[in-house]
Amino acid sequence: MSDPDEDTESTEHGGTSVAEYAVGGLGALLVLLLVAFLGYQALAVRESGPELAVEITAVRSVGTGYEVRLDVTNDGGTTAEAVHLGGELRRDGRQVEQASASIAYVPPESLREAVLVFTADPRDGDLAVGVEGYHPA
Repeated sequence: MSDPDEDTESTEHGGTSVAEYAVGGLGALLVLLLVAFLGYQALAVRESGPELAVEITAVRSVGTGYEVRLDVTNDGGTTAEAVHLGGELRRDGRQVEQASASIAYVPPESLREAVLVFTADPRDGDLAVGVEGYHPA
């Protein structure tokens, strides 16, 4: 067994172990990598504009109509603001109903959800949804 006075004495005289140096070096390396990554993300030039895609995720009956749930993704390099979505329900080649929704903004590499509301059942016909417009940020 070691003497408690001996342990205190070696710590007081700079008795840092190799394991402590290794853990300190690893921590410093992780901090440097994190700072480098954040700097790259902040300064990298994003050449592409917004690349928006709309996907229907669900259609369900609600009290007075039907909800069409949408996922809107932005795979581009910049934010799209004031995104306007539209949906058109057609039966036998004729337009039955239109619906629209807005999303405040869709940042790059993100997903936002929206809902279009129809009075007619969108499962009974051809439903087309998409982005009608947006403001580039």
